Amino acid sequence: MISEKASRQSWIWSMIILWLLWDVRLMTKECQVHRNDDARRLRTAVGECFEYASRPDVAGPQHDEERTQRATFLIVGGGPTGVELAGELFDLAEDVTRPHVGTYPRLKGNVKVVLCHSGSELVPQFEEPLRLEALKSLEKKGVQVILNTRVMEVGDGYAKLSTKKKDSVTGKESKREESKLPVGLSVWCAGTAPVSFVSQLLDQLPESARAPDGRISVDEWLRPPMKDSLLGSVIVLGDAASAMDHDGFLPQTAQVAGQQGAYIARMLSRGYDLKTTPPALPRAPLADGDAFHDPQLTAWLKLRGLDVGSPFSFLNLGLLAYLGGGEALSQIQVGDLPLFAYSGSVAFVLWRSVYLVKQVATKNRLLVTFDWIKSSLFGRDMTRF
Repeated sequence: MISEKASRQSWIWSMIILWLLWDVRLMTKECQVHRNDDARRLRTAVGECFEYASRPDVAGPQHDEERTQRATFLIVGGGPTGVELAGELFDLAEDVTRPHVGTYPRLKGNVKVVLCHSGSELVPQFEEPLRLEALKSLEKKGVQVILNTRVMEVGDGYAKLSTKKKDSVTGKESKREESKLPVGLSVWCAGTAPVSFVSQLLDQLPESARAPDGRISVDEWLRPPMKDSLLGSVIVLGDAASAMDHDGFLPQTAQVAGQQGAYIARMLSRGYDLKTTPPALPRAPLADGDAFHDPQLTAWLKLRGLDVGSPFSFLNLGLLAYLGGGEALSQIQVGDLPLFAYSGSVAFVLWRSVYLVKQVATKNRLLVTFDWIKSSLFGRDMTRF
């Protein structure tokens, strides 16, 4: 078997490559959210909204409208990311405004979550019954869902919206109605933009590596086009890679990135020569002291008929999305074979089970479980924001 050191090196390299992702930005703060520091900044911004709405200058019934504006969260984008964020913010608002337990009980009724989506249906990746259930569930909780609407501008304390209006007779778009929404914090979940490193890398690669959407085109083994002497020296995966399978371009999801990361780690740990097409096991060490060359592993792989590396193949396991209030959407499949689709509390149990299983260690699973129990009994610890 491959040595522990070589296995650790391959995993580190795969994780470095995995994080070549795109960033989602806060519209008002221009804050990236694909790093830990970015997540902390977002948490801090949410906490500051609650603090700002609790200041003495807006206390009393005569300032009710101002408190609501300061505690209004606008989420732009009705895909799984936007819907999950709306559900999580709803849960947070319910927790922090609980009497005797919450940190901000006086904000009960003032916290407002608005979900703005340019399309006519939420979570278009799901089946139609689940899309309708997502809209029904969010609206029942009090989340304001605005469909067929684009955000045209975000300023200090407001957002300008443009809503598509249809003619009642023809059903065609007749005009767009402009409106202004008072907000305390706006979060962009409707699209991604490349990090600077991806743009810099594209400048160094052949023009054929530039995909139409600005990502990096890759082959079946996740390698971008390069000169023959450099082929295989760069691996691109995750949202930065424009990869295809038999159904077209792969979606920009964590499920795809996770499978690509495991695939590349496997290719590196087995010692395939990525400079050849297709990648194959080298007949001899590529260099003196090559940590990845293991004669016993090479012989075992050849015995199993794995002397040539297989192309990356994505296995679609379905979709999950949290809706808040102990409800979720689950659409489970294996490849092209659909298994079942649920919404509500049953899907929520499955959603939480998957997140627990995805934790890297038993210790983490226990810590997450105890944190859920502690929050449900004693409320959220807002001092960490």
